[in-house]
This record gives sequence, C-alpha cells and structure tokens, in this order.
Amino acid sequence: MASNTIDLLKQELPVEQDSLLLNGDVKTGLVLVDIVNGFCTVGAGNLAPKQPDKQISTMVEESVRLARAFCDKKWPVFAFLDSHHPDIPEHPYPPHCIAGTDEARLVPELQWLENEANVTLKCKDCIDGFLGCMEKDGSNVFVDWIKNNQIKVILVVGICTDICVLDFVCSALSARNRGFLAPLEDLIVFSRACATFDISLHVARAVKDAIAHPQVL
Repeated sequence: MASNTIDLLKQELPVEQDSLLLNGDVKTGLVLVDIVNGFCTVGAGNLAPKQPDKQISTMVEESVRLARAFCDKKWPVFAFLDSHHPDIPEHPYPPHCIAGTDEARLVPELQWLENEANVTLKCKDCIDGFLGCMEKDGSNVFVDWIKNNQIKVILVVGICTDICVLDFVCSALSARNRGFLAPLEDLIVFSRACATFDISLHVARAVKDAIAHPQVL
C-alpha cells in the first residue's frame, strides 16, 4: 500500500528522485533547517525526542557529513536556527526553542559552524525560514545570500521534513519561479538528511498546547 502511494505521488508531483553527486562545476549552497537541540537532542525540550531516535540521529550524521564537505571546500552554508521569544507562542505547538537557551542552539555536532567564515546563521521565529529572513527594510537575508554568492543550486537538509523544511522549500521554489532568486536554478532536498519529530497521542495529551505528531503513520 505504501509503495503504491509513493508511486502515485511521484506521478502527480513535479519532483524527481535521484542520486546526489556534488562537484565544483555548479555553484552550490547548503541550507540546514533547524538542526537545533530543541528538535534533535534527547530531553532538550517539548519537541525534542524523549528517547534516542534513529531517524533524527541519521539526519544529524548526514548533515554533519555534508557540512564538513562544504566547509572543507569553502562553499556557502546557510543555517536556520528556530528561536522564539518566550512571550510569543507559536500555535499549535507548545513552547520550544526559546531564544537564549540551549534549545535554540545548533546540536553539539554542528556547533563548530559558528566559527566558520563561509557559514551564515539566521535565527527565525516562524515556521517558514524564507519569511523569517524578511527584514524591516524589506530586504531578505536568504535572497541576499543567494545573490551575493551567485548560487545556482541549493541542497536542503534538516528537520522537520513536513513542516519547516517543506514550508521553506515551497517558498523558495515560488520565489525562484517568480524570478526573485536569480541566479538560483534548482533546489534539491536530500531525504537521508531530513527527519521529523515524534509526539505520540499520549505524550501530546500530557503537554500543554501540544498536538500529536507521530513520526511514522
């Protein structure tokens, strides 16, 4: 049943599934979405795993591997950090990734990125990182990053696949299609380096403002 559903989606959606080969022929940038303690480190917060989670740990391992490869070559890296003011809730989710706490920091395996010259870190207080990059003067930090680095392809990894990753990818694709992200040509989501959080129904009932979000349906 699951296989049939995936086949149907492949037929209907404008996406392609393929292997990944990175080289220096096309200017490529890496985008890390919310690989922070509040989503990835066991016991770090309301939306963090309650116990070791294979899907999330694999995502972190693959993201670290890619980040190392990009930084070794001095290729551009852009990292979103989910970061919320304690008095501004993000419904329908319980308080998470509060600004100034360890929840809103990169996971320990990626904190070295904070000292890399080719890395741009951007705190965001909303689901969609593209919108979270809007500045008061109307500029957009992510758009500027694309243009300043003359990036033609972005490789997107992170968490949560079906929420923050999806929203960012959809907005970036729309911006590209409208001509706002030149010279960007293509956007690749590396599925092995993406994950989503797991909140069962009984856990959600015990956490104020939480909703169930099973990792596997």
